[in-house]
Amino acid sequence: MDASPFVMYDVGAGWLAMALDFFQHSFLFAALRAFLFVYVVVLFIDIVLLLSLRGLSGDLKATLHGTDRPLISRNQMITRWEKILARLEGKNISQYKVAILEAEALAEEILTGIGWKGGHLEERLASVTDAQLESRPALLEAHQVRNAIILDPRYELSHEEAEATLAKYRRFFDEVELF
Repeated sequence: MDASPFVMYDVGAGWLAMALDFFQHSFLFAALRAFLFVYVVVLFIDIVLLLSLRGLSGDLKATLHGTDRPLISRNQMITRWEKILARLEGKNISQYKVAILEAEALAEEILTGIGWKGGHLEERLASVTDAQLESRPALLEAHQVRNAIILDPRYELSHEEAEATLAKYRRFFDEVELF
């Protein structure tokens, strides 16, 4: 006899093939697979229904951005921004000032739409941290230029200063994904 006493413990591929055959053709495992498939489908449908009932779009925006973003027509806002930038094309200082005031009004509108509380831009930004709004310091600087325009009618605004101030507003608009 040349058979080894350890033949029954041979870990060759034979036992694996038998096990796979058993799993593939067994009624018990076929029923288990069918049950698990139905269970996963029902779970997936439940998750989708719960998220839709909860208002996923608002929650997702708040989760991704830390706050709600206003639903604003992007094309309309781009048109308004282009009109603001068109005011810088001439050499008229009063048009530069109007461009700053219009950019401030647009920023106020967006902050109001987001839902930040306050009577004016500075109060709204006081309730926000730099982590929530990275462009907050730049927006405050732009607001100070706007205040200088409002408080001093003889305030001299250069073309470069107007461009730099509008760039700060643009940074805010980019952050809130307006453009």
